[in-house]
Amino acid sequence: MINLLLLTGFALLYSWLQQTRFQFPILERLRGALQIILTISFLGLFHLASILRIMASNNRKGLGWGYLAFQIGVLIFALTFCKSRWLFLSLSLVLMVWYWWLPNVQWSGYFFLANVGLMAITEKYGQKIIDRPLLYYPFCFLFSAPFIWANYLSLDGIEAGWLWEVMASLIVFYLIWLIYYRLKERAAWQARLIQQASQDNLTQLSNFGVFSADLHQAFRDYQNNGTEYLLYTFDVDHFKWVNDHFGHLEGNEVLKRVAMELSLLLPKISSTAKAYRVGGEEFSFIVFDRQTQIDSVDTVANEVREAISQLRFTTKKGEQFQITISLGEDQVNAEYQNYLDVYRRADQRLYHSKETGRNRVTTVSEV
Repeated sequence: MINLLLLTGFALLYSWLQQTRFQFPILERLRGALQIILTISFLGLFHLASILRIMASNNRKGLGWGYLAFQIGVLIFALTFCKSRWLFLSLSLVLMVWYWWLPNVQWSGYFFLANVGLMAITEKYGQKIIDRPLLYYPFCFLFSAPFIWANYLSLDGIEAGWLWEVMASLIVFYLIWLIYYRLKERAAWQARLIQQASQDNLTQLSNFGVFSADLHQAFRDYQNNGTEYLLYTFDVDHFKWVNDHFGHLEGNEVLKRVAMELSLLLPKISSTAKAYRVGGEEFSFIVFDRQTQIDSVDTVANEVREAISQLRFTTKKGEQFQITISLGEDQVNAEYQNYLDVYRRADQRLYHSKETGRNRVTTVSEV
């Protein structure tokens, strides 16, 4: 029971580290390291408990290996819920040391390679696997097989613990699935609440709150995985004049048409792009992985500017008019300490576009 509580505590603490928003940038940068330390600490804790259990039982073979199920549970949970190359490399190193330390295992290198391969599968496909119980439980036993076989060879047979090992493994696998299901259920509930409060009612685009959260996550991914992203932000030139001259209803129509045009443009720009209305007549879009954007930032920025400038509006009185936009762009770099730095820089370039005549773009390549 204590081990189950410890595993539950690990899973919840690990999930909290994965999802929480730290107020201090240094903690954001250390998020991945803290998860690695937490994972290795619990692996060590269960290993120590196993050794103490064996010693307390006068070295009877097998009485301590029940803790192996909990160590396997820690590995599966950590790899499933965090896609980090540093976590994977750290756990691979720990595993290599463990196999080097494990006595009486002649083919330890093969066991190690099998485990690393299964760990790679877990990291890449773990969440898809855990969503399918008929696939999840057999895979968990397959993941466990090299560990159990190596321990069997190391101990030169097992005098006790076979039934407990199987039962403990099933309980651990079920516990991991249950925690995952509860976390997923909670995330879906939160998503429904967020959806209600995250969408701009006029344009149907995500609002500034979502923009800030997504920008924060993009910065976190950059720190953890090196995924570079781009931010474009623009606003409608002389929008106050549109409102004053044609009325607020026509101004609202302008914002809706701009949002619609932007939504049509983004799939052509990048498969990872997302649009936002960040306030008033200002819009932004993020390309979360710059590798997915084929065209240069200048080309993309000018395509957006030209597409919106070609929109034609007709008022109820039959008056026709067009609009222009001023745009600024920036991309994340290693010098940034805060997730909002990229937005501040893009916003500065937006206003540079305005100050130099409007209907212009200013990108990082022009600085």
